[in-house]
Amino acid sequence: MKKLSLIFLLLGFGSLHAQTIAYQVPAGKEGTQNYGGALGMDFIVNSPIRVTALGVFDDSSDGINLDISAGIWSRDVAGTPDDFADDTGINLLASAAFSNNESGTLIDGSRFKDIAPFILEPGDYTISAWGYGDAERNGNVGTGSVASSTDDGGGAITFVGGSRFGPAGDPSGFPSSVDGGPENRYDAGTFQFELVPEPSMTGIAGLLLMYVGLRRRKR
Repeated sequence: MKKLSLIFLLLGFGSLHAQTIAYQVPAGKEGTQNYGGALGMDFIVNSPIRVTALGVFDDSSDGINLDISAGIWSRDVAGTPDDFADDTGINLLASAAFSNNESGTLIDGSRFKDIAPFILEPGDYTISAWGYGDAERNGNVGTGSVASSTDDGGGAITFVGGSRFGPAGDPSGFPSSVDGGPENRYDAGTFQFELVPEPSMTGIAGLLLMYVGLRRRKR
C-alpha cells in the first residue's frame, strides 16, 4: 500500500508540490482604508491549479481585530473579456472566516487558513475579502498604499483588471464596481495554490509496470 501511495504521489495525485501565494504582502505592512464592503481582485487561470488555503491581509501583522472573510468567486465575463465592468459573480466556490480568536497562520503580512483543496480549471475568477473597518484596515493603492507583489506560479494564472469593490451593505456579495487599478490594488484577500501536473500516459504505464513488478517480487 505504501508503494502504491508513492506511485500516486509521483503521478501528481498527492500534495508534494510547492505552495504559491498569489497576492503577497510584506510583513508589518499597515492598512490605509477602513472600507467594510467587499474588495475583489480578478485573475484568470491558464492551467489547472489546486487551491489549498485562503488568506486575508493582517493590518500591521499584529492579529485580526474584526471578523473578516475571504472567498473565491467564479466570474462571468459576459462575452467581453476586456470589459470588466459588466462581469458578474457566478458562484462563491470557497470561503474562510477569520477573527481574533481564530486568526489563522501568519505568513508575511497575511493570515491563512487551510481549506478542503479544490481544483480551479482554466477560466475567470475573483478573490474577494470583506469585513475590514477602523479596527482592522485594508490596504488600497488609491489611499496611499504601495501595491504588493504577485506570484503567477510560473504562468499558471494571470492577474487582470483594475480590481473591484462592492457595497458595504452586502459585504459578502460579488464586488461588481470596477476600481482604477492596478490589478492588485488592495491588500485584502489572497490564496495559496499548487500546480496540478498532467502525467503523461507513458509515465503512468511505466509506474504501473513498476508497481506490478514490485508486487510479483514480494510474492
